Amino acid sequence: MPRISKKKNIAAKRIYSVGIYARLSVDGEKAGGQRAYSQARKNESIETQIEIAKAFVRQQKDMVIFDCYTDIGKTGTNFHREGFERMMRDVRMRRIDCIIVKDLSRFGRNHIETGNYIERIFPFLGVRFIAVTDSFDSMNVSGQSEALGVNLKNLVNEMYARDIAVKVKASRKEKWSQGSYTGGVPPYGYRAAWIGDKKCLYIEETTSDIVKKIYDLFLSGKNMKEIVEWLYGKGIVRPALYHKTGRVYCQEGSELLQWSKATVKMILTNPVYMGYLVQGRTCGKDYRICDFRDMDSEKWSVKEHTHEAIVSKDIFFQAASRFEKSSVYCNKSSFSKSVPVEADIFDGILYCGDCGTKMRRVTQVKAFHSKERIRIYSYNCPKADRIDEHRCVTKSITLSTLTELVRKAIRQEFALSAMHLKDFVQISAREAETEKKEWNAQLIGLDRKIAELTKRGSEQYIQYRMGEMSESSFRKVRDDNSRRMAAFQIQQADIVEKLKEIDAYTARKNQCLRELAQGSAGTELTAEAVGTLIHRIEIYQDQRIKIIFAFKRRNMPEAQHGG
Repeated sequence: MPRISKKKNIAAKRIYSVGIYARLSVDGEKAGGQRAYSQARKNESIETQIEIAKAFVRQQKDMVIFDCYTDIGKTGTNFHREGFERMMRDVRMRRIDCIIVKDLSRFGRNHIETGNYIERIFPFLGVRFIAVTDSFDSMNVSGQSEALGVNLKNLVNEMYARDIAVKVKASRKEKWSQGSYTGGVPPYGYRAAWIGDKKCLYIEETTSDIVKKIYDLFLSGKNMKEIVEWLYGKGIVRPALYHKTGRVYCQEGSELLQWSKATVKMILTNPVYMGYLVQGRTCGKDYRICDFRDMDSEKWSVKEHTHEAIVSKDIFFQAASRFEKSSVYCNKSSFSKSVPVEADIFDGILYCGDCGTKMRRVTQVKAFHSKERIRIYSYNCPKADRIDEHRCVTKSITLSTLTELVRKAIRQEFALSAMHLKDFVQISAREAETEKKEWNAQLIGLDRKIAELTKRGSEQYIQYRMGEMSESSFRKVRDDNSRRMAAFQIQQADIVEKLKEIDAYTARKNQCLRELAQGSAGTELTAEAVGTLIHRIEIYQDQRIKIIFAFKRRNMPEAQHGG
């Protein structure tokens, strides 16, 4: 009988696609205005975090780095950060399945949200999470003791952020009371210098003369556009470039960019130019420093005579008076506010075909003899108004013309079978299901919290009945449980509504797609359908458009259409 060899089935070892995340919250400058030094230190710290993570990956045989994600000048007390959000998009696209950070504080300082990501969201998405210097690996967590240790570290990180925020706010208020400038880059026309522990503003001769000239031009009757043209004609570089290079005028052979009207207006309305320091106009919510909101004017820190004025109070208030008269005139002569502005269905996908700039939507209200008023929309290239080398050719297209051209192009693509309705319906359904899974995971988490709270309430009641807890203590914990239970139930209700919205949104989008595919007359083009089918629209002169369909990413042909 022949001998039969038995081979062991060896499963292929999993290779993790790694995303390295690094964050630095420091966004200030060192004393003496050493911005270059401060930036170098920031980059060095970010690079150090990334290098620690890379060194860890090099020691692993089952990891490959996909990308690095960074956030500079972002607080860890919330997760509204560009680098973090880009990383999470790649997680949802299944591009990465392992996230590595230097330590837990680099990931976040809000212990509730950080714990939610580590304990619920990442496990649900199948993502491994590693904090190198904290020796934490979600794949190797065993028992409640390690999870408790991580939660304690996250809580300490949050308390540290809260304590630092309170100290910084108190220190800043003290400096305001002393008339110290606490901003970053000094206003155009001034330089900042430290006198002991106080940061003061001092007039710069050349740039302060330009500020005076701007006020003179405005009070002589010039508007923003005319002032911008005067600045460009004199070869004066923009404030941002001046602060970067120290050059007031454009050198021969260098590119000169025009000032923005907003910058001119800021100079004409900033009280700093009459010797006032107005600070504390925005603040963070509690210690979550990045969630800025405007403060009531009564809470602003206003200090007079903190530095030498560039213009007198009379000149400053004359300029303010002219702005006020202009505002009053516009409000009296305009009735456009009575006609609400509609959402832009082409927002984010409409570009100038010549310079690549996003097209600008403009609107005006038209009145009829019947007293009916409607809004008319059109799009143009914002660079057509420029006076420098970046000026673009003039082009414009109305919303009605653009909508008809796009509708026609979509029908044509369906007719040529370049687009298959069922494919888009399936894609739409998959996207909706993916989003609903994430919300359902949160719903399950809330169910568990409610169940735990109910169980704890029963145990506390038994302790009370057994005499192990006083009546006042029991009432206190019962009321606390009730408040938390109500909060969880409100969150549940919000998620249920969100799930319904997803279904309704998907249904509306698929209905619009069906009507477009069938060529139904008068089909309304919606933002949902446009976002599903079209990746980019480019506008050229003579109302010619180029449509790049979203399915081009799947090697489908590109279509061009002219008006």
